Amino acid sequence: MLQVVTGFTLAVGAWMTVAPAVGQTPPRRETIRTEFRIFNGTTDVSAETRLRIRPSGSTETGHVLDTGALAADLPAGIYDVQAVRQRAGEVVSVRWAEKLVVMAYPDEGGRHLEVINFASEHGALQLRWLEGQAPTPAEVAVTVTRSGDSRPTPTRPIHGTGYALLVLPAGIYDVTVARQGKQPVLLANVEIPADRTRMKVVQ
Repeated sequence: MLQVVTGFTLAVGAWMTVAPAVGQTPPRRETIRTEFRIFNGTTDVSAETRLRIRPSGSTETGHVLDTGALAADLPAGIYDVQAVRQRAGEVVSVRWAEKLVVMAYPDEGGRHLEVINFASEHGALQLRWLEGQAPTPAEVAVTVTRSGDSRPTPTRPIHGTGYALLVLPAGIYDVTVARQGKQPVLLANVEIPADRTRMKVVQ
């Protein structure tokens, strides 16, 4: 989900709109702020990874996001993303993530998250709060237990704007979200699919 390219490129095609006739106002094309987080298993390797994003099925050069700033305003659509992990200037691994759907989901508040994992047997769970209700990392504790196991699964939530992210081996889990001053919320039998991200809104 090779060639390593540098800088930022905006390709002709799905990235451009036809120029309007003289005197006409150009149509406004909605974009979605799309953040990418990259993992190798449960290890965040976003800082070591460069992305090339292009409309799904196209051969365009696409849009390149350099290491450390993996976010872009993308028009709604379906994309293929090439992730190139580098260390000390050498390519460590390459992964294609295909047919990623970017659209204005009503529960995401205009910000969309895509998780790519070089270990495809892992998946991710994004816990989102309603806009304006997200706690600070210090105010929330998340406990994860694999279905059928009495012991919690070691995990460390990764916090972003309005969300907490859990990256785990694919499976079915019970997730308890405890927040200061509120009753704990149990999300029972949550399936985390391999190589996919599931989202749950915490009330």
